[in-house]
Amino acid sequence: MSSTRRARKEEQKEERRQIIIDAAWQLFQETPYPEVTMAQVAERTKLAKGTLYLYFTTKEELFLAVVEQELTKWFEDVNLHLLALDASRGNAPAARPRPSRARRGPAAAPAPAKDAAADVAVLLATSLAARSAMTRLLTILHSVLEQNVGYEAALRFKLSLLTNVERTGALLERCLPSLAPGQGGPLLIRMYALVIGMRQVCDPSDVIRDIRSRPDMALFRIDFGEELRTSFAVLLGAASALPLGPERLGAPALRGMSPVERRRPET
Repeated sequence: MSSTRRARKEEQKEERRQIIIDAAWQLFQETPYPEVTMAQVAERTKLAKGTLYLYFTTKEELFLAVVEQELTKWFEDVNLHLLALDASRGNAPAARPRPSRARRGPAAAPAPAKDAAADVAVLLATSLAARSAMTRLLTILHSVLEQNVGYEAALRFKLSLLTNVERTGALLERCLPSLAPGQGGPLLIRMYALVIGMRQVCDPSDVIRDIRSRPDMALFRIDFGEELRTSFAVLLGAASALPLGPERLGAPALRGMSPVERRRPET
């Protein structure tokens, strides 16, 4: 087989894989996850059900790919807004993670830490509140989607997530000068945990929703976006006083490894 034909075949496979992912994402937005079936995905894509399993061995693996796609879109959108926020304060555009403090040249006077934290909190909370389906999907990521996938699929997802968290974490550090280098990533992980918990609290069963409507249950009626903004502001505002170094998440063990070494299973 010529290299041209081989490349075209790979391109066609990637196109079909993307069609399957897009169909699954559309179905999730229309139907609760437990009710989505591979047969429905096959029908939506006009493919044989068996063909789907050539690309994704389980339903969970398929939706893990959906999560990867939607999270990557979110990170890209947030990065653009963080760059704009950083530029609005007179800093140079951040094309790559910032150098250590000892190597930085003169910079414009930073905004007060409280104001900067509030601005970033609003940015992140607003972007997440606008992605209701994605945040709902995140609530089943650890308990469902990561429980029935193979090593390679899981590793691909985690490496993609690691790349995005490190990149966005570096931009977060630029917008919040009180953060030490390496604190941005751990902060994002903590905010991610807040998103999962808050999304679950804000999506009760029909019975609990009816109970919350009672006048004496106002305390339990929670606005997802507003609570995220408040929680993020508290977390970001206090970040400089908390031990949030990357060592808390094992980052040094990965930061110095090559992509090949990261993919190598433990023995």
